[in-house]
Amino acid sequence: YMAEGSVCYFHPQDSLWRNARLRPQLAKLSKETDWFAEAARNASRFNVRLISWTIGCHNSRLGLAHPELTQQNVYGDRLPHALCPVQPDVRHYLHILCRDLAINHPLWAIQMEAFGWLGLAHGHHHERDLVGLTPLEQELMGLCVCPACTDAAGTAGVDMDQLKSILKSTLDTAFHEAPTRPKGHPASMIELESHSPAIQQFNHWRRKFLVSLIASIKSESLAGTNCRLLLQSEFEPELAGVVDGFSCFAFTKTSAETQSICESARQAIPNDWKGLLQCCIQLGMGVPQSEQDLRDIIQAVANGGCNGIAFYNRSEAPPKMLQWLKTIGATRWPTPQLLLHSVKE
Repeated sequence: YMAEGSVCYFHPQDSLWRNARLRPQLAKLSKETDWFAEAARNASRFNVRLISWTIGCHNSRLGLAHPELTQQNVYGDRLPHALCPVQPDVRHYLHILCRDLAINHPLWAIQMEAFGWLGLAHGHHHERDLVGLTPLEQELMGLCVCPACTDAAGTAGVDMDQLKSILKSTLDTAFHEAPTRPKGHPASMIELESHSPAIQQFNHWRRKFLVSLIASIKSESLAGTNCRLLLQSEFEPELAGVVDGFSCFAFTKTSAETQSICESARQAIPNDWKGLLQCCIQLGMGVPQSEQDLRDIIQAVANGGCNGIAFYNRSEAPPKMLQWLKTIGATRWPTPQLLLHSVKE
């Protein structure tokens, strides 16, 4: 079965999208029946909270149709899978997407994924570099310096000419010297920032922009609703008063490793913060190996201080694993939030 890419599984409210340049495309399997609305009705019948797993800027369909609204790296390359959140049309799309979901469905929360810039290799088709780019170099190849980012960061005081010069010289060295790197070639973003105020200022501007974007979605798109915002990232102090939940990831980890990850994530959160801290657990691809493995992992999440679990994901989980989850779910777990990811845009 080949799933459609970059489509939505709810029926958009036309009046909200009337003046939007970017619009969601309804999945073929949802054209006759609004399955998201059906899920909402069934969830309410069984007193189950409904959370919308919602993808923002990762959209190849819209990116290919509107390349001028995608991320652009220092060489002028466009990333077709990655809409740039600084572009006004993209921000409008993200706001209306969340507004449509929040006012038309009885949502407990919107789980936000990719509401910001994406990386080089995540992912349009079959990206290969053959040079052996380091994680830093891949990150630099994905940094967006499109006209919108250049104008906004420049207005905020970032020397964009210097920034682009540093990005290009660092990457040119990697391409010219591969497979080796010269002595002193930066190996991490922290190292590069220590030698370049422009890089440090640019990354600071990016963080501030994302905080303002998420805050505006919470205050504008969710206004008048009881819908919460959950992030798929670890605790960020700047967003503690804005969003209602953060996450940590323990994909393919043992119960001991899972508990350690949860403890580290919990320790970063002030004691007086009362939101949701989910641990994301993978179901499928051979992990976990048994019902007892899964039971131990779930207990490790509770022991580690998280108060929720997101299981990734129903469509990729073998039926036997779902049965394990059903059996374990019948036992009492100390925390109430259990999220089984199903379909996403």
